[in-house]
Amino acid sequence: MLTLAIPNFNGERFLPQTLESLSAQRPYVTWWLQDNCSSDRSAEIAKSFQADRDIITIEEDLGQADGLNSAFRQMGGDIVGYINSDDRLVDGAAQFVCEQFSRDPDLDVLYGEVEWIDSAGSVTGHHAGNISDLAEVLDIYRVWWNRRQWVQPEVFFRRRVWDRVGEFNTNYHLAFDFEYWVRCFQAGVKVRRVPRVLAQFRLHPNQKSSQPGRAADEIREIVESALSSVSSLDPSHQRRIKTMLAYDRFQSGAQEWNGQSSLGLMLLRNPAWLLLPEVRTRVTSACGRRLGITR
Repeated sequence: MLTLAIPNFNGERFLPQTLESLSAQRPYVTWWLQDNCSSDRSAEIAKSFQADRDIITIEEDLGQADGLNSAFRQMGGDIVGYINSDDRLVDGAAQFVCEQFSRDPDLDVLYGEVEWIDSAGSVTGHHAGNISDLAEVLDIYRVWWNRRQWVQPEVFFRRRVWDRVGEFNTNYHLAFDFEYWVRCFQAGVKVRRVPRVLAQFRLHPNQKSSQPGRAADEIREIVESALSSVSSLDPSHQRRIKTMLAYDRFQSGAQEWNGQSSLGLMLLRNPAWLLLPEVRTRVTSACGRRLGITR
């Protein structure tokens, strides 16, 4: 059986669709609603869908990661995951996920594909992530931010992964799931991708993921921290990512070196930046303008 945590705060608008998508897949799924003291009808709605093994917990938390930690500590289950209270599990996904894990006792993490849906529940797009190892998950420029990222409700894992890797890091508000997948790869988990849509991820203005700038800052911090502690990556691969991070921070204005902000001065201090295609293009364009070759 698949056991899913559902973090929720005032999610009455979409929660019925989420729970309906799970109820239609019994007996292959059960859920644990972790409600952060909602002031709307979330608890009432959940009770209308609740079956014998489903649990509703109402308690204050310090954010989504903290709420999920509380749920995972208590909810049990051998195959687990979490789905937000505005997303959906597609028909047949729970049975398929359970079968995949049953066929391979060594499998730790399974992920598939997602459909984007809008506020009305209409499908607006499709996404298929593709990450197989630690080097790829840390290569945010060529992989994670190049449309190969995992989208959280499509990912499922064994309870033993949670026991081995630990809890979600509550220091991160938007990218705690990314940080968790990084730790999973660091722990050497066995991962499998399946070419099948498993979940629908809803895009709407009020969701947390509508803050891409803050999420990007957290992801950069996570990658920098991981790179400082891993020794298994190819040195050239590691240097390239570090170089990209440094230039990225300079370009975004998030960091300056000794008060210098000129690209020319920064290239003198960081000549490795010239290995980056975007930097070479910028320098070539600037030289062309100076020489009157380009405008």
